[in-house]
Amino acid sequence: MSDHVIYESRLELTRLLYADFDHQVRAVYAQPFLMKTEIDGRMRRHVPDFLLLREGNVPLVVDVKPRKLLPRPKVKFSLGWARGVMESRGWEFEVWTEPPTDEVAILRFLAGYRRDWLFSSSLLGEIRAVDLEGKTLGEAFRSLPGRPVELVRAAVLHLLWRQHLVTDRSWKPSSRADG
Repeated sequence: MSDHVIYESRLELTRLLYADFDHQVRAVYAQPFLMKTEIDGRMRRHVPDFLLLREGNVPLVVDVKPRKLLPRPKVKFSLGWARGVMESRGWEFEVWTEPPTDEVAILRFLAGYRRDWLFSSSLLGEIRAVDLEGKTLGEAFRSLPGRPVELVRAAVLHLLWRQHLVTDRSWKPSSRADG
């Protein structure tokens, strides 16, 4: 959406980062609606954290909760009720908790390269024209010897953010002193 979306916690901010990285997400709405009904003589209310509208898919309603809160009876009830309501309407429902730390670190790093207006379309086109299949990131950064390596590096990282290039993000940092 190229706009700010409100959030109430760092965990919600992290979920927004993942939504921003998902090229199928076309719009994100924070606290999109109030759900209210009477159940067993008690008025129940719930406001989901996000509504994600995705290209070609049904809406996705997201509740963000720390993993440690999920076993609590009140939380379990609320999330179960919300899931039932959403699924009865043919919508998808997701309870989102903390992702793997290494994965978040990589995504946050790449997010620094997300802004399209910072990158020359001709440079991006030159990089796309190079066969980078099976190449390391270092090789990709040096793939245009006539261009400053700093600009190529930033453009390659932008293309990774945009998912025009893909790489194995499952690596673990080396624990060796020589890296």
